[in-house]
Amino acid sequence: MKDKKGFRLDVLEKLYRGESKACILNLIITQAKTIIPESTCFIHSMDDMVKDLLYETATVLADSCDKANYEHLTTNGIRSCCSNHSIDISVVEEDIQTPPFGMNYEDFAQQTDLIVCWAEPIKDPSGEVLGTLTIYHQSYTTPKKNELDLIAELADLTAIVLDRFKIIKQLEDSESKYQKLANASNDGIFIIKGDKIIEVNKRAEEMTGYSEMELSNMSIFNFMGEENWSSDYIPDLPGERHHIEATAINRAKEKLNVSVNIKESTFNGETVCLLSVSDHTDIRRAEKELKKLSQTVIQSPVSVVVTDCEGHIEYVNPKFMELTGYDLNEIKGQTPSILSSGNTPLFTYKKLWKTIKSGENWSGELQNKKKNGELFWENATISALKDKSGQITHFIGVKENITQRKRQDQIKEIIFNISNAVLSQSTLVDFILFIKKELSKLINTKNFFVALYDETKECFHMPYHDDEFDSIETFPKGKSISGWVIDHGEALLADNETLDAMQAKGEVELFGEPSKIWLGMPLKEKGKTIGVLVIQSYDNEKAVTEEDKEILELVSHQISISIEKKRTEEQLNKALLDARESDRLKSVFLTTMSHELRTPLNAVLGFSSIVDMDTPIETAVDFCKMIHQSGEHLLNIVEDLFDISLIETGKIRMTYSTNSLSGLLNEIHDMIIAEQISMNKTNIDLKLVIPDSASLFMLKTDPKRFKQIFLNLLKNALKYTESGLIEYGLKDYDSQSELPFQFYVKDTGMGIPENLQKSIFGIFRQANETLAREHNGIGLGLSLSQNLVELLGGKIWVESKLGEGSTFYFTHSSCL
Repeated sequence: MKDKKGFRLDVLEKLYRGESKACILNLIITQAKTIIPESTCFIHSMDDMVKDLLYETATVLADSCDKANYEHLTTNGIRSCCSNHSIDISVVEEDIQTPPFGMNYEDFAQQTDLIVCWAEPIKDPSGEVLGTLTIYHQSYTTPKKNELDLIAELADLTAIVLDRFKIIKQLEDSESKYQKLANASNDGIFIIKGDKIIEVNKRAEEMTGYSEMELSNMSIFNFMGEENWSSDYIPDLPGERHHIEATAINRAKEKLNVSVNIKESTFNGETVCLLSVSDHTDIRRAEKELKKLSQTVIQSPVSVVVTDCEGHIEYVNPKFMELTGYDLNEIKGQTPSILSSGNTPLFTYKKLWKTIKSGENWSGELQNKKKNGELFWENATISALKDKSGQITHFIGVKENITQRKRQDQIKEIIFNISNAVLSQSTLVDFILFIKKELSKLINTKNFFVALYDETKECFHMPYHDDEFDSIETFPKGKSISGWVIDHGEALLADNETLDAMQAKGEVELFGEPSKIWLGMPLKEKGKTIGVLVIQSYDNEKAVTEEDKEILELVSHQISISIEKKRTEEQLNKALLDARESDRLKSVFLTTMSHELRTPLNAVLGFSSIVDMDTPIETAVDFCKMIHQSGEHLLNIVEDLFDISLIETGKIRMTYSTNSLSGLLNEIHDMIIAEQISMNKTNIDLKLVIPDSASLFMLKTDPKRFKQIFLNLLKNALKYTESGLIEYGLKDYDSQSELPFQFYVKDTGMGIPENLQKSIFGIFRQANETLAREHNGIGLGLSLSQNLVELLGGKIWVESKLGEGSTFYFTHSSCL
């Protein structure tokens, strides 16, 4: 038998050479049997009791021993000689066939004829129990001290063996685990010494395109160029890390964007560099695409809106914010209905929601409202965004602002409709009303009028006027805002501050209710401004905008052409009617003239023919008076005709002088009394009215024409009044006022129908031509009076009710 030192060296040598665990433990068991004859030796290991139990006995003994020992090792509070590891002490049992032992253990001892059990715990250098070395005897034997020392020595040697194989197993397990983890990693793992690759994982093979064998001892520079590296990247201290971003080239010559983590490590006892390489090529490519897509959305000229599946806004791009006036904080969490103008039908939104909820795309046009209330049009396409399972997670809307396009389309439609309306609308008023309705599709036309300019009279006539406050038909050009547009021939968009500034400069004079915003567009025909189209607002300075001005500039030319066409058409129609009326009036005039001339001529000729030397003087005087009256009547007719001819040719001249107003009126009174007597109308009362305050007034006028106007009106009053009163004179007048004098002639005659009150001032026109012939007259008096009044700087009009009488008024500039 080898000595203890030699045996120990033999065991350690086998352990160093890497012989198997079973072989070395068998050697220890054999040594134990040699030392202690007629014994059976077992080595029990805690982690593997069955496979580490080595013996030289029959298999039957081993099985029964295992069964008994296992039960005792797992039964709390009961011990056996081979389970002493649990109490960490040496055990000597001199009789294992008697209690206290566990079930089956006594049977085991009796069956194997084992009596004595010596057991020694196997402990590693830290004192941890690794197992038990047990020796059984079939006879009663008490161990000697040297035998116990030998058993302890064998247990200690066994501990070295078991601890060594435990460490080896842990290393193998660790290496296996490392290899599995390394191969499971998404990163390529490279272990390099210098620049040479000495170990890689599977991902490194896939990344480079080379096999593990091809990579072995290959320079890392073949994969990642040397330009990516610097000596600074090699860690100087254990555990120190570095990181680089590099470009790698694989076997297929493809460029890879890689991220490399570098760490110093130890491998097979050598200091190496451990490289963890992440291939970010797809990520970088995706990032570029994502950045490109993101920039596309951010810089997109159309609005982009992203909502959740319930329609709550999560994202809008800058164009959306620029267009609507809302920022992301204001709009986030809201629904797109915040933009609703109320002008899009409800069924459109219902169809939209139903379509996108089904996963289909919806496209259409919507009229929406900005934060400031301004309306705009969008062409929208809304789509559902789905996850991998096909569930809708979001909706995305791409919307193009088509306001300008819609406006252009509407402008074209308006121009087309206005062009056609020239033929379909019967009157100029109807046509302008149609223009207003068309323009209201784009512009607020609540306060709207068209003023046509009369260059000869320097005044405006408004054929159509729709205004909240002012209601006038004509007004002088003067320094009105409309007059400014006429003078400058250009559009004017002005708020109240601008208008006040223009007034302060003397450019305009404001009258009427002040406007918050005023837009005037010149209407031109053949380069000449024929009028002004005006839109204004009294309460909202944003009701009319620069954009509205641009729209009107686009349509104003067609409006001007169309209005002029319509006006020309009306003028032609009027001219035709006037021509027909003129023919009729000429016939009436000739008939009337024939009557008016024959009657006094017959009187002249008849009375003069019967006057001779035999006619009594009294009779001759009466006949001469009749001849004189008939001559005066003929002379008046000729003078009226002559005056009308002078007026129409513009050759009449007014001879002004300063006269006493009361004196002129009293002269007229005396003359009309004489006329009353000659007309045999003395039953009618004549009343001259001169206010006391006017007794000293002086009037600068043509006295002949002034009297002619008054007498024409008074003669008509006498002619058509059968009884009652004729009152005439001057209306009450304030001497401090700069207003013109207002004269009047009021009768209690038959009155004039309302539909004839304007036409009676036309030449040869009479309210009742049949009745007029009964009362004499050729229909020149009122027409002549109107022209004379206007030549004197005044105006004339009538107020009358049928059956109640008439009042004629005319004005004359005052000269006090």
